[in-house]
Amino acid sequence: MKIFYDTEFLDTGRVIDLISIGMVAEDGRELYAVSGEFDQNAVRRHGWLMANVWPSLPTRRHEGTRCATCRPSGPGHLDLDHPDVRSRKQIARMVAEFIGDTPAPELWAYYAAYDHVAMAQLWGPMSSLPGWIPMQTDDLVTEAKRLGLTPGNLPAQADGHHNALADARHNLAMAEYLTEVARDR
Repeated sequence: MKIFYDTEFLDTGRVIDLISIGMVAEDGRELYAVSGEFDQNAVRRHGWLMANVWPSLPTRRHEGTRCATCRPSGPGHLDLDHPDVRSRKQIARMVAEFIGDTPAPELWAYYAAYDHVAMAQLWGPMSSLPGWIPMQTDDLVTEAKRLGLTPGNLPAQADGHHNALADARHNLAMAEYLTEVARDR
């Protein structure tokens, strides 16, 4: 059974710091989790992540403005009390259970290389990956190329860009489209 997933992460060139992960299985099950341990200060300094990923995260605005009618300034902070926010250890357990509850799991993602590393690093080095979790993720872009398509030929995502769960749902939609294209050939 295929599991479509997406991760959002901070890539420092040395570390791929998981921000969030979303997974959707073909049987309709879904998983979404936001790490409570990513470097929020580094994300705040990263223009693209602030513009594209931060708005989809559960956050709280900074309190303490000078007047009752003033709006709090700044991007706020991650809401560590939100039910989607978990420790990396909790996320690793959730992902392991989600994949473990899937018969003959196949992992699929869009531009999958970084997603696989971000997910696998929940357990540390690749050698620590639980045995029932696939050692690789199949790539929707590669499948599109195999069918003679470019990423620009794939269905566009209407909304939820860079929310890991919305992106995982869209990955499923792209896979369904690619299956139709392959069937029609």
